[in-house]
Order: sequence, then structure tokens, then C-alpha cells
Amino acid sequence: MKNTLKKAALILVLFLGGCSSITFIYNQFDNLFPWYLESYVDLDRDQKQYLDELLTPFFQWHRVEEMPKYAQIIGDLELAIDNEIDIESIALITYNVEESWARLEDQMIMWVVPLARELSDEQIAKFIQVLRTKTTQSEKKLLLRNDQVYQSDSYKSLRKNLRRFMGSMTKDQLELVKITSKEMKRTDGERIQSRKVFIEKLNLILQREQGWEERLEKITHSDELVDENYQSTYAYNTDLIQKLLVAILNSRNDKQDKKLRTQLSKYKSSINSLNK
Repeated sequence: MKNTLKKAALILVLFLGGCSSITFIYNQFDNLFPWYLESYVDLDRDQKQYLDELLTPFFQWHRVEEMPKYAQIIGDLELAIDNEIDIESIALITYNVEESWARLEDQMIMWVVPLARELSDEQIAKFIQVLRTKTTQSEKKLLLRNDQVYQSDSYKSLRKNLRRFMGSMTKDQLELVKITSKEMKRTDGERIQSRKVFIEKLNLILQREQGWEERLEKITHSDELVDENYQSTYAYNTDLIQKLLVAILNSRNDKQDKKLRTQLSKYKSSINSLNK
């Protein structure tokens, strides 16, 4: 569930393939999300209707309160690239994005709680089993990679995302990406383990004994769900990527600068148009 929530946040923040997709997907998300949820648990007709009722205030909150914050994040980056970028500026933008993820998680949990009250024990059991199965599938896919493949995947991912905003990259810039990907530490094993711990804790909470609603509302803030070493490695990799962004942005040429500014402007305009 936690990775699912973060995927939703990513979709709704910045990282869609094209700015026109932001408006389209966001306007369809209230229809798409129940369908996505049903890949985890089968809902009857009354439960589907109740889910629709729960989602209405959630999307209203997100459109009114959060979307302007996403536009502000883009605006902050637009201002930052007017001068030489420093690590503090990128770190602050990263922090604001992560805070957006956290708020989205909290709000989604708030409407999941009343829906969870309506699920049968059988539905809960199937939901947990689906989570376990999907985690096992991810584990097999991710952990089969050796370190060389992991570094190659990291390189391709970083390059793809940078190209999306800046277009073709220079030889020196690609070399910086390659160096960063080689220095990044693996987190896939620890991430899978963290997810397993999360699922088992969720399973206990959803036995729905006294006080379960409060425990569910706080589940995304449970430090024991994330291994200390995983947190440290995540912070290390984040620092590497931030330094890479600083180096790439400060080495961009005129063509890359024009594409970057155009992309950011389109994203911001598209997000702002959702509130008109």
C-alpha cells in the first residue's frame, strides 16, 4: 500500500510523461482509483458507492489545497535556475516534494479507515494475500538482479528522467550520471523487507480489535516499519542524486535551458488550470 500511495503522489505531482497528461489523468483519477483499488479487494455495490462518497471530499481537498503547492514547487525550481544552483535549493525542493507525499498518505489513510470498517473478514484476508503476493513478485524480479544490472537500471532511470526535462545530454553530463549510478547503494532488498513488515503490521491492525482505527491512521508514521539501515541508505542515495542535479543543472547549455524552462512552465500551467 505504501508504494501505491507514493505512486499516486508521483502521478499527481510532477513526473508524468507530458503536461497534457496531467489534466487528463487528474480529471479521470476519481474514476481510475476505485478501479485500481479493486485490483486488491473485491467491493460489492454498496461498498463501491460508499467509496465514491469518501473520495469526493478527498479529491476536493487535493485539488484546492495540494495542487497549488505543486505549482509552487515548480515555481521555486524556476526561480532557482535563474542563478547558479546550490545544494540547499535542491534539498529544499526535495523536502517539499516529500512533505507532499506525506500529506497525501495521511489523507488517503483517513478515508481508508471508514471503508475498512465496511469490509468483511474474507475481504480483508484476500486484500492482505494480494499484498503479500505482489510483494513476492516484486522480490523475485528485483533481487534477481546482480549489482551490475542494478547499476545499469539506475543509470537508465536517471538518464530518462533528466532527458524528459532537458533533452539530449552532453558526453560529460552522461558521465556524471554514470558515476552517480555506480556510487548508489542498493536498497531493493531492504525496501522489500520494509514492505513485508508493513504488510504484517497492517494485517494485525485489520483484525480490527479495539483501537484499530487509531493505529491504522498512524501506520505511515511508524518508524519501526523502516529499517534504520534502509533510512540511512535512502538518505545517502538522495544526497547523491541532489548533487547530480546541481551539477547537471549548472552545466546545462542554452538548448537544454530552453527545454527545461518550457517543460516547467507547461507543467505549472497545466496544474494551475485544474483549479479554474
